[in-house]
Amino acid sequence: MKKLQAAMEYLMTYGWAILIIALALGVLYSLGVFNPNRLKPVGCFLPAPFTCQIVSVNTGGVATIILGQGSGQTITINSTACVDNTRPNNNGIPSTSSDWSTPIPSISGGSLTIPSGGSVSLTNIYCINPSGSRFNGTIGSTFSGSLIIKYTVGSSSSSTFYYSVGSISAQINTQ
Repeated sequence: MKKLQAAMEYLMTYGWAILIIALALGVLYSLGVFNPNRLKPVGCFLPAPFTCQIVSVNTGGVATIILGQGSGQTITINSTACVDNTRPNNNGIPSTSSDWSTPIPSISGGSLTIPSGGSVSLTNIYCINPSGSRFNGTIGSTFSGSLIIKYTVGSSSSSTFYYSVGSISAQINTQ
């Protein structure tokens, strides 16, 4: 009889411990601790002279970023691209014209001027998935890819285009 009682106490003690561990794991899972998307870095990174900050990305793959520059000259943004890393060619530039977005707000001619030390909010930047269509995600999902800025330096009559190729990793946070 004493062996039976000892066995029951042993099972009850470990049973309660297993139940507490299962409850703790359930709470951690519900809080999203085991979600691998939480481990992805979120932000946009461009080489000098640009700085960028993600404001929002909606479920339709439309990004809004704040773009700043400190080149010492006025820069004119002609277009932007937010694409999956498989879309750019060997030079890091998207070869398909549908991958490019015209910056909004834009001035006449479809370009946007940023003075040195200034910044501007760029809206309606369409993020493109590997198949070439707009990225569609749910709130909490993450888009990772390349952020490319096509620009000219100095006077607006300059016809030499430069490209700044960086990266973007954004969590979808609005409808």
